[in-house]
Amino acid sequence: MAYVANLVVSGSTNDATSSPVTVTVKLNSGSAQAATVEANGSFTKTITLVEGSNTIVVTATDKAGKSSTVTRTIILDTIAPVVAGITIAPNPVNVGQSYIITVDVTD
Repeated sequence: MAYVANLVVSGSTNDATSSPVTVTVKLNSGSAQAATVEANGSFTKTITLVEGSNTIVVTATDKAGKSSTVTRTIILDTIAPVVAGITIAPNPVNVGQSYIITVDVTD
């Protein structure tokens, strides 16, 4: 679950025999975008999520053309819950008496 739209996808690559490794990040049905890969193999790519379910596909490809892919789903939820109503029973409340407070919330 994410609560902010901008998400940094990061990781590291290690291919001693077929460097350099390129990394792409694809969000939902968009096109794959190149991530910045540093000399030490670490990579980052900032993506902007949409409200609801987001599918992220990260693909690493070495110089020989061999690749590996990881797919993850993350949900962006920026909409606050709404309090629809509050009730108290019994009503009116008498001092020293037990009572129940019910809160209706939609999310």
